[in-house]
Amino acid sequence: MVDLELFSKPDEVERLFQQLKDVSKLSPGEIFSYLIELSEATLSLYIVMRDSLPRSYGRVKFSRFVEKKRKQIENMRHIARELYPGLKTRKFEFSEEFNVETVEDYVKVLRSAMSLELMGLKAFEYLSEFSEEGLLFRDLAEEIENNVNELKKELEKVETFERKAKFSDFVKELVGDRDGRV
Repeated sequence: MVDLELFSKPDEVERLFQQLKDVSKLSPGEIFSYLIELSEATLSLYIVMRDSLPRSYGRVKFSRFVEKKRKQIENMRHIARELYPGLKTRKFEFSEEFNVETVEDYVKVLRSAMSLELMGLKAFEYLSEFSEEGLLFRDLAEEIENNVNELKKELEKVETFERKAKFSDFVKELVGDRDGRV
């Protein structure tokens, strides 16, 4: 399970995960409604990252993620109006209290966003296989897959940075500073 408890109300997290537990019991419209809600939750995480990372990095990097996800949600809502008129979705609300303040926080948020995107990917893949609109849903799955790949790259970059920093601290502890002091 992801660390969404950091960002949202615990009952909302549980509801979101339970909803996809057995996707085969849901109608395509219900799955699509879930996917819109899941995408909005992911967008909320991207907004947290954009707004709480240092300006020089967070605003630039995650402004693109935010815009890309917003466009995906707009596209999904357009498709929902066409395929499932009257489809209702619930709004997923994240806590406004959380800020990314450490590299560890950043890694947690990246992993949480990746988990949300992967859940969406699995649901889109299911729809593409078992729905009349399979090709349309396969295209949407590919967009989500691209999101996952971008998040993986970012996570790898941050984890490499974190490992280097820890190693540097370890070396300093072992050999002391340049004056020989520990």
